[in-house]
Amino acid sequence: MKKSAKKIYGELKKMLKSNRSGFIKKLKNEIPEFKVVLDVGTFTGKVIDEILAINGDIHFHAFEPFSGSFEILTSKYCAAKNITLNHCAVSDQSGTHSFHINSFKETNSLLESAAVSDLIDGYTKEEKTEEVAVITIDEYCVNKNISYLDFIKIDTQGNSYHVLKGMENSLKNKKVKYLYVEAEFIEMYKGEKLFSEIETLMRSHGYAILGLYNMNEVNGKLAWCDVLFGRS
Repeated sequence: MKKSAKKIYGELKKMLKSNRSGFIKKLKNEIPEFKVVLDVGTFTGKVIDEILAINGDIHFHAFEPFSGSFEILTSKYCAAKNITLNHCAVSDQSGTHSFHINSFKETNSLLESAAVSDLIDGYTKEEKTEEVAVITIDEYCVNKNISYLDFIKIDTQGNSYHVLKGMENSLKNKKVKYLYVEAEFIEMYKGEKLFSEIETLMRSHGYAILGLYNMNEVNGKLAWCDVLFGRS
């Protein structure tokens, strides 16, 4: 018997729901000392809220390309002087790019969705595209005169590698202490770089894996997780 659409939606939502408590617990003694944090792929601000609950003085720089989510962020943080909102995507080159809006908005991406399984494909199905501005982290840090980052979260649905390539100067010069990066083990977005390539890039810049969180499987195969990197 086929599962109902409601049940399938519930299973997918459970799979995609981020359990941030792992990295929060890992860094709980250091978060009170954080001064500058970047949230790349902010969506509706879940990570900002969790970190602010520990340290309300952090200056956040948030990046969200999807207009629907950005409207929520604008309304939510309109009075927050320590949160800078950027209505743009992040990658390895600045400019403009088509942004793919999918049926399940948490799967929106600069990359087209790849065929994975019936469970996943129904919610990564493209509904439309938006033309969005794109910036690199290195360029942004120069523009904003940011010399050091305590923490950066990257949740860009298959584009993590390119975000990291766009901040190689910051990584090479150890300007970032911790990075929390979504990484896939299977191709969920066309042409994306997978976990092994992300780990190799980070290791080449002297960063080691400190923890793996939110391990998710599809059809019995490890599909994606979140990785906490720190300077080795």
